[in-house]
Amino acid sequence: MDDVFARYQAALRTGHQLAAEGRFKDALTHYEEAAQVAEKRALPQVCIGGMHLRLGRPKEALEAYDRALELEPDDLDAMTGRAAALLAAGRRAEAADAQQQIVARQAGPPQPPPASADMRTALSRAETLAVAGDQALDAGQTDAAIDAWLAESEEQLEGQRYDAAIDAALRVLTLDTGSMRAHLQLTRIYFRRGWRPEALERIALMRKLLDLAPDPETTAALDEFERRHLAS
Repeated sequence: MDDVFARYQAALRTGHQLAAEGRFKDALTHYEEAAQVAEKRALPQVCIGGMHLRLGRPKEALEAYDRALELEPDDLDAMTGRAAALLAAGRRAEAADAQQQIVARQAGPPQPPPASADMRTALSRAETLAVAGDQALDAGQTDAAIDAWLAESEEQLEGQRYDAAIDAALRVLTLDTGSMRAHLQLTRIYFRRGWRPEALERIALMRKLLDLAPDPETTAALDEFERRHLAS
């Protein structure tokens, strides 16, 4: 048993190293070896899915993430990867459903502690979504790319990686300068970071945009921001 587990760990570590070097096809081979050694573990399948995403193969990535979820239905990395693969394929409605499942899962019982360094997936959840956005954009699926990068921004924000969260939202604005979802996300990040003047400036900008193109949902979101953050 110890020898089998050692082989499993060695295959994962080698896969991680090769993935970090950008050798995604070689990394995939080692992740597939890990999956063969440990057929009941979801982690290798999640890593396989990540490499397929990197290689521009959303269909194969989705198959790997589905296999991971068959083994561990509540695995957040697999759930995020599945949503990312759907976005990379331009299947936005299904991806939105998958994102809702993630939100419901995160609102549930506390998560177990993260795996040790040699056992983590090659791609973080934020990186998986970033790659999905790139793949969707390459395929001409602009709206799906926007969905992916906004999801990435939210993932970065939850990890208090504020600069990365801002970068992801700004990436959206390079595709659609008037994206209210991106402007709202930036406002949210600014308030969380304590950048009150920047948040107020963003709100003022959105109010002007709303004068030109009214949107009750965005107006309600801005009103909520002001109630929550400006009441004092």
